[in-house]
Amino acid sequence: MPTKAEKIDKVFNGGDSSSLIHLNEEQADKFIDYIVDESVILKSARVVRMNKPQKVIWKIWISDEILYPAQRGVALDTGKRTTATPTKITLTAQEVIGEVRILDDELEDNIEGSAFKEHMMEMVAKKVANQLERVSLYSRKLTSPTSLLQMFDGFIKKIEASWVVVDASDTWTFTDRYIDKEKLAKVRKSIATKYRQVLNKWYMPDDLAIDYEVKYEASNNTVNKHGAFGIDFTKANLMSIDRVVAVASGFTATLTASPVAWATSITVDDTTGATAGDEITIALDQDKEFTTTIDTVTDVTHLALTDALPFGYIYTVTTENTITETTSDGADVILTPSYNFIYGIQRDITIEPDRVPKERATDFVITMRLDFQVENEEMTGLLKNAKVR
Repeated sequence: MPTKAEKIDKVFNGGDSSSLIHLNEEQADKFIDYIVDESVILKSARVVRMNKPQKVIWKIWISDEILYPAQRGVALDTGKRTTATPTKITLTAQEVIGEVRILDDELEDNIEGSAFKEHMMEMVAKKVANQLERVSLYSRKLTSPTSLLQMFDGFIKKIEASWVVVDASDTWTFTDRYIDKEKLAKVRKSIATKYRQVLNKWYMPDDLAIDYEVKYEASNNTVNKHGAFGIDFTKANLMSIDRVVAVASGFTATLTASPVAWATSITVDDTTGATAGDEITIALDQDKEFTTTIDTVTDVTHLALTDALPFGYIYTVTTENTITETTSDGADVILTPSYNFIYGIQRDITIEPDRVPKERATDFVITMRLDFQVENEEMTGLLKNAKVR
């Protein structure tokens, strides 16, 4: 009688000697469809299916100034002629690998034929989709990545680089960090007027959407509780509500020596205001951002940390040498055209089953290639550092 592993292999490759499964184009498209269906953001974004590791997407830009006064018998001056300008976005897919363990109890009793194949791929895709959504939003690219969050520049980093950002923690502008229509109005107005007619998505965590609804449910004003400025909220539950935010008038310092990776103490210019148990972040809002707590204020220039540093820092580099007291309660809201977020997924997907009989489970090792891009950061606005009530 065939074993479970043999049946699984047979479903995908007809029972040949290799357990490595290369999905054909139809299978790969179906697997990508499953991933998309499990993600709120992917479902409404642009998903590009790639046959090679690199793909160029062209876009055409035309100046707003096209028409001029006409003169009979006189041609338009060539300096006033508008030419469509093509620009390109290059998707460069990077290889990633993952392992998903599926217990026998989760599998259908009958693991024969295409029904099981689709069932299994759907289960794996569900687990993959959650990670892809989070990585596409929050990743910051490092030279030697140790996690998926360090392989790419995510959407939020790209938006922040364009300065189309409203900071809810800005005490000069707002009296609190809670979600309200005033903050959303600032986000919309931060985007150039020429782009506003194509905006159609508010992405926000479910908790913020609940706070907004409760706030205006109790209001005498006729405010739409489920959207703003004609656009309903899309609840993206994997959007973070625990990003780090600088504490107003909190402890700050600067590194005066370069700590190595896995160090548990740092040397700073001054520890005045630091207290054991305080949360601090090194390189806040930069690629090497790392949050921990102060274990001990050793002396006037040394802090012992609760967690070891994941990598080294160079104290003379301004993007690496800042120490900031923080609180992990920040949430984001994004306003954008849905097509503005681009997910590139190469069809070259492999799934290799590895039977673990002692635990009555099968490990599925997945390899695939991915990239994430924003077509135009200026068409997207970000509210950062909001806070859930």
